[in-house]
Amino acid sequence: MRHLLSSAAAAALLAHAGVAAAQAAPQATQAIPTVVVNDDTTAPPAAPVYGTGGESGTTTLNLEAIQSRAPGSGDVNSILRIAPTAQFSNSAGNATREALQDLRPETLSISGGSVNDNLFILDGVGVNNYGYDDDAAPGDFTGTGVAGASAQTHWVDTSLLGELTLRDSNISARYGDFQGGVVEITTRAPAHTFGVQSYYGFTSDGMAEYRMSDLARDSYGAGARPAEPTFEKERFGFNVDLPVNARLRLLAGYNQTNATVTNFPGNLYAAWGEWGQRSKAENYLFKGEYDLTNSLQLTGQITWAPYESEARQNNTAYDNQITSEGGGLTSRFGLDGTRGNAIWSLDLSYADTNNDREAPSGTFNISSSAPGIAGCSTGSSCTIGAAGDFHQDQQVTTLKGEWEQPLGFGNLAAGFEIAHIEAHRERPIELVSHLSTNINVNTVCTTGESLACRNGAYALTTQLRYGAFDANAEINSYGLWGEYQFDVAGFDIRAGLRYDHETFLDNHNIAPRLSVSRDLPWGGVNVTAGLNRYYNRSFVGYALREGAGVTRTYTRTPTIVGTERRWDDNWVLTNHTDSSRYSGLGLDTPYSDEATLALTGPLAWIGGQYRVKGIIREGRDQISRSARFTEIYDRETGTTATRAVYYATNDGERSYQGLSLEYTRPIATDHTITLSTNFSHTDATNLSLFDMSDEAELSGVMVYYQGQVVDLVAALSDNQLEDYASPFVVNADWSARWLAGRVRTNVNARYHQGIEVVADTGVNINVGGTNYDVYDKIDFSDSVDVNLSVEAEIVRTTYGTVSVDARINNVFNTVLNQDYESTTQPYQLGRNAWVSVKFRY
Repeated sequence: MRHLLSSAAAAALLAHAGVAAAQAAPQATQAIPTVVVNDDTTAPPAAPVYGTGGESGTTTLNLEAIQSRAPGSGDVNSILRIAPTAQFSNSAGNATREALQDLRPETLSISGGSVNDNLFILDGVGVNNYGYDDDAAPGDFTGTGVAGASAQTHWVDTSLLGELTLRDSNISARYGDFQGGVVEITTRAPAHTFGVQSYYGFTSDGMAEYRMSDLARDSYGAGARPAEPTFEKERFGFNVDLPVNARLRLLAGYNQTNATVTNFPGNLYAAWGEWGQRSKAENYLFKGEYDLTNSLQLTGQITWAPYESEARQNNTAYDNQITSEGGGLTSRFGLDGTRGNAIWSLDLSYADTNNDREAPSGTFNISSSAPGIAGCSTGSSCTIGAAGDFHQDQQVTTLKGEWEQPLGFGNLAAGFEIAHIEAHRERPIELVSHLSTNINVNTVCTTGESLACRNGAYALTTQLRYGAFDANAEINSYGLWGEYQFDVAGFDIRAGLRYDHETFLDNHNIAPRLSVSRDLPWGGVNVTAGLNRYYNRSFVGYALREGAGVTRTYTRTPTIVGTERRWDDNWVLTNHTDSSRYSGLGLDTPYSDEATLALTGPLAWIGGQYRVKGIIREGRDQISRSARFTEIYDRETGTTATRAVYYATNDGERSYQGLSLEYTRPIATDHTITLSTNFSHTDATNLSLFDMSDEAELSGVMVYYQGQVVDLVAALSDNQLEDYASPFVVNADWSARWLAGRVRTNVNARYHQGIEVVADTGVNINVGGTNYDVYDKIDFSDSVDVNLSVEAEIVRTTYGTVSVDARINNVFNTVLNQDYESTTQPYQLGRNAWVSVKFRY
């Protein structure tokens, strides 16, 4: 299939290039526009651009808007905090060592969708994980997940961006495979003039304050508190614009971010001392544009974005280093052209994602009483080793084309998309855990000494072998879409239809998209209504877990020769378990139906632009896990046993109702203010695709709520999600230029209202001789986060400009999550800063 795509793409590219070049008429066409770097200080500081009409759900930030709001970490997704429909995790400010070391982009929910349901597009290439469901722990032992994985498979640093677009509602039929929102990340285009930009930034625990919630502080009382985390982070990079001639322009860029965090072993292994753990994220970008004619442009780029993160299992002594990988390679080659009044494009792309893990293979659990083991652990035994190697990868090859032109009394747009997806998860060899120590001075290791056997000391007599497995899933995906936009009696109508078929679920999905807008006769107001359906992409996580639950137990006994106890590799199978089976076929494709109403226009007397937007979504056929079934299977020992069997089902549901208000206004030429708010309610029957729906799991469980015994499902019916779902958000943003543009500042604030949920109070009550858990409403706290950025030019010459940049987060040093409590890592980041030096020529 991949070779077929490549061949078809090559033929199509050549054909289109030949036709367009032959028919080009310079006097009737214009060059294709590109995103270039500008230093325009005559216009007001850039603010988000609100879409209107059929694009009422679109928000776009250009280069300047990105630069003024980008965090010191370079995380692109964090910029979207300015959008009221984007929700982030309550735990974003937690200062656990794992969080401080994590350099992956923040996860977000858009318009009530799951963090896994967004469509991320990097320079026209889809970068979405078909098998990801949740973060795995850095020290995950059994190998059902990899710590470097992410819902967004590839990411780049903000220093490489040219434009960022969020689509949260009323989304065109040209976009499919999502239920949340669409995030389009566009790196900047090569400039027409030579230029160099570079930077170096730094932060550390010495530039940060630590805070603790009242809950966490009360839990310690007058007792000793854990040591505050120590860390260092650095971020540096450069990019170079290389215009070869009037037609060919190149851009090369590189950046790297490092995080080093001091970590500590568990209490039983304190003698081994602290160590440093490191994460590293890199971006290599090479991008080119070639103007074949005035009406035809050839574009191409390669982005390599590897990610590497170290971890250790802190309940082991040594040989426990785990290195998880993420990110990977994306490449795209395309043609963009015009033909008469038509605009067309054709793209061939490839995305390779690597989520491998490297670690010592297997563990040895040895009694602390064994000779030579004293001091290894203060517990009854000492564990040495780690989780072993694990492979997880995904490859996506895509060919897509678009055509847009006037037709009849409107405008027609249409396109196709063909993709081949391969997903793979593998434990290449058995993962062996040795345990059960036999201590004897007459021990003889006939096959040589190792941690499993020491002469005159001990032998380990039991092995748990986690079976090797190799799971694969393959999808061929086909999409067609079309839209016609026309005017009827002053109503602008965009009617679209999208058809998708893929071979994994083998469903044929038709998604209508309809938008109707009208300019009202007063005040420049535009009103837009939309009715849309969005189908999600396939999820292959169930297929990739198949075979991961096989465990075999082996034991051995010594051969007695005189006084010697001779141990060899005469391991005998004594137990065989196949703990679970997963099945994910025969499902309907999850979808979400949306109704939206938007009002946009200028604000009378005060000035500025506003947008009021209401969104209602109902998600159905969401994937969830079935109840536990059992089946009898034959063990390799000759006996039978019972194992659990789980099926993927369509029992899940998700709903969202939101009302957002947005306003932006330039003030003179040097200031821009942006305000927004969102009222919303989000609920879902299951958070993870491997969770049962509430109806399947909780129905029939009786609890005491509001003075009566009720079904738990009924008690929880009004709950909204506890994370990624604040019911009330307020954003305020002020960008300014000072001293003729040599100093640029941005202040942004976000108010996040806590929620009220029905939950177990921990109290029981007896009603009619039966004990019930008491459920009641519990309040979660509000939070306010204020951030400041200042960039000041300190040198400006004909040889370039040098500036100093400071990004201060949580300016007022507040506790961002009063509901967070941990007995081992209770701290949250208070005020903290990134400081950078930048050079531009």
